[in-house]
Amino acid sequence: NFIDIYERGIMEKDRKLHQTKGYIMIAVAGILWGTIGLFVSLLKNLGAESELIVVIRIGTATILLIPLMLASGGPSLFKADKQTIIACIAMGIFSQALFNYSYSESINNVGVATGAVLLYTSPIFVSIMSRVVFKEHVGKIKILALFINIIGCILTVTGGNFTSVKFSVYGVAMGVLAGFLYGLMTIISTPVTEKNHPLTIVFYQFLFGTITMALISHPFAGVSQLISLKFVLAAIGYGLIPTVGSYFFYMHGLSHGLETSKVPVVASVETVVAAVIGIFVFSESMSFLKLFGIVLVLASIAIMNMVKPKKKF
Repeated sequence: NFIDIYERGIMEKDRKLHQTKGYIMIAVAGILWGTIGLFVSLLKNLGAESELIVVIRIGTATILLIPLMLASGGPSLFKADKQTIIACIAMGIFSQALFNYSYSESINNVGVATGAVLLYTSPIFVSIMSRVVFKEHVGKIKILALFINIIGCILTVTGGNFTSVKFSVYGVAMGVLAGFLYGLMTIISTPVTEKNHPLTIVFYQFLFGTITMALISHPFAGVSQLISLKFVLAAIGYGLIPTVGSYFFYMHGLSHGLETSKVPVVASVETVVAAVIGIFVFSESMSFLKLFGIVLVLASIAIMNMVKPKKKF
């Protein structure tokens, strides 16, 4: 009857609004992730090696989260069931420690540009895994958006200049592995985001990631010689802005019943922010192809959101 139709219309409107808020949060996370290069550059200039920078990021974030969680919800935010802990252990090991390690290895063997290009295979992995795990529909519009997104990210990173692109079987393998592990976080975290506070999930994955990274890389040699006010402030900023802040919005966004295959495309706004920072902060050149890449990334996000949502919260 008319009342049932009206109520279904209201529910559908609420659902769409709920998901829209989730995608906005994912975009905010991407914007905050776009500042990573700024903090990495600051820490490298202060003498930190790649392995130490990774541990500084997730280790500092873990420490900062403790008072933040106590102030936000008290000790109850540290409570998590077995499924959540297992998911956080997996994310800490695979999507934090091993992801950062493999991405670093890729960059060391094939260079920053090639490593970044390989990392942007992650939306493909997410789409495949979301189809297998969550039975999400992958239609022509999604495939088009993914293709445009990947091309856009490549052009944004390289500016169309492929002379710096290097090849190494090991380096390429590590880059593709990094893309897979980066995408794996979305798949692992989605089932536990709706029943846990975002800070709880972020804290435990950072905790397990820090422990794993410290064990496999031994990054603390000579760290005492680097300590200064600038170093401490850079470390806090790195742990707070593109780490605690970005992952909080990312996990909070996932809890809004989003289509997981759309998430990495929306989050790819990170590439645009990183390019803008590179141009205005580090005086990098702005070529036509880099600008075209930025337009393609933004267009892919718009195209992906043309797909009618199929998941319900």
